[in-house]
Amino acid sequence: MLVYPGSTNDFDTRHNKATALLNHMNLHQEKFQSIQGLRDQYLAMKKVCIVLEIRIGRCESDAKALLKKKNVTNPTNIQLNKAMDKVEEELHAIIFMYKADRQEYGNILDKMENNILQKKDPFPKTVS
Repeated sequence: MLVYPGSTNDFDTRHNKATALLNHMNLHQEKFQSIQGLRDQYLAMKKVCIVLEIRIGRCESDAKALLKKKNVTNPTNIQLNKAMDKVEEELHAIIFMYKADRQEYGNILDKMENNILQKKDPFPKTVS
């Protein structure tokens, strides 16, 4: 990943964010890469995105829906932030699953997708 550290130039910042996001989106398990290797690479890229303030999946409405299921209708800022952290982590877990080798893990993904149609929540809650 090409990132220009230590710069305060707006162009460098935008370029760093664009590059980090593109690298994160284009990441897929390579032919002889272990799933643990992919996980480590994915989590490293996620950390870079967090440092660059690129937050994928921090959706307030999703967090409020999650809290509503727990009968929390007027959440505090702390509750809302914790719920957004959880929603973000769950989204990363789903994205990670789709970045795995489809030939090796395709059957698992197909089963998970079928479970969604049956209103089940089959996906893991964390990338780990």
